[in-house]
Amino acid sequence: MKRTAAFSTAIILGEPIEKSLVPVTQMYRLRKSFAAVHFQPAGKGRIVFLPQQAEVRVIGPSCLCECFEVIFENQLYSLFKVDLLGPWSTSIKPKPVKPNSIQPSRGLTVEACA
Repeated sequence: MKRTAAFSTAIILGEPIEKSLVPVTQMYRLRKSFAAVHFQPAGKGRIVFLPQQAEVRVIGPSCLCECFEVIFENQLYSLFKVDLLGPWSTSIKPKPVKPNSIQPSRGLTVEACA
C-alpha cells in the first residue's frame, strides 16, 4: 500500500519593522542615486530611485537575492549590496529612531505546496 503525503510551507517575507529596529544597524549616505525595489501592501514591487545624499538605515537581508532591506523616509526598500557597500556610499552614525514614526511592515506571505 502506498501513502502520499502533502506538505504546505508558509514563508513570511520580511518581518515587522518594529522588531527589526531593536538591534540598531548601520546607516549609509548615498553619494549618487540608486535603484531600489519598494514592495506595495498588495505585494507588488516597483522600482524607484533613491536620491543622491539619501540616508538609509540597514534593517537586514532582503527577500531579494544580493540585497539588503533599508529604510528611507519611513519606507522599506530592497537595495543591492554592491550599491550600498561600494565606494559611492559613506557609513554614518545612526540617528535615534522612534518605532511609532515608521509605517507597518507589508507582511507578505508566500505559500507553497509539495
